Amino acid sequence: MEVLTGSRCSFWCIGSGQWDLWCLPGVDRANPLSSASSPSSLSQQEVATKIKQTHSLAVLLKHRSEQLLAEYVRQQGEPFSSPDFQPPAMAVPGLTSPSVPPEAWLALSNEKRLWHLAVAYATLPGLLGSVWRQQADLNPLASELHRQLEAAARQCRGLAGNLEGIMGALGVSGPPPPSSSLGGPATSAFLAKLSGYHVCRLHRDWARRSHEALGLLHTKYPL
Repeated sequence: MEVLTGSRCSFWCIGSGQWDLWCLPGVDRANPLSSASSPSSLSQQEVATKIKQTHSLAVLLKHRSEQLLAEYVRQQGEPFSSPDFQPPAMAVPGLTSPSVPPEAWLALSNEKRLWHLAVAYATLPGLLGSVWRQQADLNPLASELHRQLEAAARQCRGLAGNLEGIMGALGVSGPPPPSSSLGGPATSAFLAKLSGYHVCRLHRDWARRSHEALGLLHTKYPL
């Protein structure tokens, strides 16, 4: 793994294929998206490099989020693993679906897309951690699923930190961190599995949006 550093921020990037958590200087781990409202002193070349590296992380996250959802469904058994099963809708506390249609999403400004991503990735690590704890009880032998859930939470924290740094460099203020817990215990195993399904599904959907948004941002700040 390689870490890029600038005058204010450190960034995760792909090197060894591993994801490690690096704390951004001056950024609280509990509130990673409290970005400054004024641009940093990074040069445009440095900003472009950080955006390129973050886009590379988003490409990897998109692929792994799809793997996680497939593995989650496989481990839940019936009815989740049935090809004809349509999971009932369920709200996930603190995290909404990317409700903006794809065309409208692409029409948003880079700043607005970054803001929406910051909201999602402030919330996803805690939600994925809650799903991991649920699955440790419901499927204690599903070690590969447990590994992927832990990795997904770690990867989302990494992307959140990179987003914070990019937003600070561009002078975009981040939103306050929302709640990121599934709340109290589910009243049945089915409801627990259903809530976990929707977290993994939203993780995949936001990974797809981050891939698109950061790809567009990369074209605006080419190396």
